[in-house]
Amino acid sequence: MDKGFSRFNRREFIAGAGAGTLALITGLSSTALAQAGRMIMATGGGALEDAYRKAVFSVWKEKTGIDIITTSNEGARLKAMVEQGKTEWDVLQGAAEEVIVFARQGLLEKLDASKFDKGQMFPGTVHEHFILTDFAAYCIAWNKQNVKANPPQNWKELWALNGRIALWKRPFQTLEVALLADGVELKDLYPLDVERALKSLDKIKSKIVWWARGAQGAQLLIDGEVEAGAIWNGRVHAPKLSGAPVDFTLNQSILVSDAWAIPKGAPNAAKAQDLVALGSMAAAQAEFAKHLPYGPANKGALALLGPEIKAVLPQPSETNRILDIEYWATNGAAVNDRFNKWLLA
Repeated sequence: MDKGFSRFNRREFIAGAGAGTLALITGLSSTALAQAGRMIMATGGGALEDAYRKAVFSVWKEKTGIDIITTSNEGARLKAMVEQGKTEWDVLQGAAEEVIVFARQGLLEKLDASKFDKGQMFPGTVHEHFILTDFAAYCIAWNKQNVKANPPQNWKELWALNGRIALWKRPFQTLEVALLADGVELKDLYPLDVERALKSLDKIKSKIVWWARGAQGAQLLIDGEVEAGAIWNGRVHAPKLSGAPVDFTLNQSILVSDAWAIPKGAPNAAKAQDLVALGSMAAAQAEFAKHLPYGPANKGALALLGPEIKAVLPQPSETNRILDIEYWATNGAAVNDRFNKWLLA
């Protein structure tokens, strides 16, 4: 894996029960599992996987009679399986900025383009070896007890805030918002001016409280350990609804996505093509959005959702910018090294 990335799933959910354990217990190969009515999908687990079960896996079971058994989506394991010619997974889900790296490394099968309605998908979501399935937002959030008036509505206002600012201790997404805070327009973000972004971060370095995991970042905001900061909308949406003193805005968000793909040499590749196609359909993505506040990659899903749900979903627009995964796949390692040197300066 490109050393610029260290995690397969940026939102760091804990994986559920593993298919490897099931295979060990039953003595069945992945192909035999499918013949027995089971397939294997590597996911990030947790709430994301729960939403997949409700929106996609249950429909797949009704259509085919095949259960989806999940395992942890470890990138190193994917590479080892493919290189050894012993692929066990049928489908994988991961952060798009990492899945594109796997595609470049030759670890993924080509998708059957005939199974996708490109006209219904947002531009840039359908790739040769993977498909984006949702949009989450790296956005501005604040503690309402600490910031009682005029909360920041853009990154420039966040930088100007008199108080502690929580940011992800990683370059991607963080450098993007640092440039927005310095006056760069959304449309002009890429290619990133890394040195300008670091100079922007220099201006608030004494105020930054770094977080490494999404849960940690959200807790800093909820507990009032910081005044405001950056976090993914899914981390603060439910706490806000539950009465936690936290709020957020989607303005100037950086949109990030999960992607589905088929590992090279997948034992049940034909069925996997159908499962990936099902996950991209409007009905499945609309149902998914009812369980997690992530916008659909299929535009048709929006017509199936009520206004109260659509109002909180990140959607591509002139007020946000989709993460340029091509840029990060090419430059991730070098930019990560530069960012780490800046941290130590």
